[in-house]
Amino acid sequence: MGATDRVTGPELLDVLGRTSDAMVAIDSDLRIVGWNEAATTLLGRDEDEALGRSCWEVLDWDDRCGNEVCAENCLAAVPGDPDEIVATRQVMGRSSTGRRLWLNVSTIVPPPEMRGELRLVHLLREVDLPPELERLVAERIEGRKPVPEGAAKLLETLTPREREVLDLLTEGLDGAAIAKRLVLSPATVRNHIQHILSKLDARSRVEAVALALRTRR
Repeated sequence: MGATDRVTGPELLDVLGRTSDAMVAIDSDLRIVGWNEAATTLLGRDEDEALGRSCWEVLDWDDRCGNEVCAENCLAAVPGDPDEIVATRQVMGRSSTGRRLWLNVSTIVPPPEMRGELRLVHLLREVDLPPELERLVAERIEGRKPVPEGAAKLLETLTPREREVLDLLTEGLDGAAIAKRLVLSPATVRNHIQHILSKLDARSRVEAVALALRTRR
C-alpha cells in the first residue's frame, strides 16, 4: 500500500467509533479528539463537552484499590515502540452525574505515523458482576435495608420495557442474556439500564435490583 493509500486519523476514528463500546480517542497532548455516541450513553457527556479537554479531567479513572489511573503525567501516553501493545484493564470511572462505573478498557495504539495526532484509542464497556454474585449482593442489601420511602412510586416511573429489563436483572441475567431474551441489541439494553438507574436514583445495577426485590416483600 502506498503512502497515498494510508488510512488517516479521522478515517480510523470513524471506523472505530461504529461500535457499541464507548470510544475515547486521545492525541499526543492528552486531549480528547474522538468521542462516539456510545461514550455519551455510558459517561453522560455530549461530544461537545468532551472534545478538546484533557482526558484525565474527563475520565478521572481509579484502579480497584482507589489509586489514581488517569493523571497529567499518564505513562500510557509516553511514546512506545512501533509494535506497542497496551494491556486491557479494569478501572473505576464516573459518569457526568458522579455515578461510579466499573469499566473494562481496551486500548488501541495507532500506527507510528499517526501517533503525532492520535496517541491512543480507548474502547470502554461497563463490567457486569457475575449474575450469581450480583444476586447475592442484592439479597444481602435487601435483608439489611428498609424499603426506601417512595420506592414503589419510583418503580412506577419505569416504562413497561424498562420494568421488563429490571425484572430480568433481578433473575440474575446479565446484559448480554437480556439482549438475547428480548431480541434487542446490547447497546439498547445498556440504554434501558442507564434509564432505570437514573429513574430509581440508583448508583449501580445491584442497588436497582435490591430496590426491586425489597418492594416485593
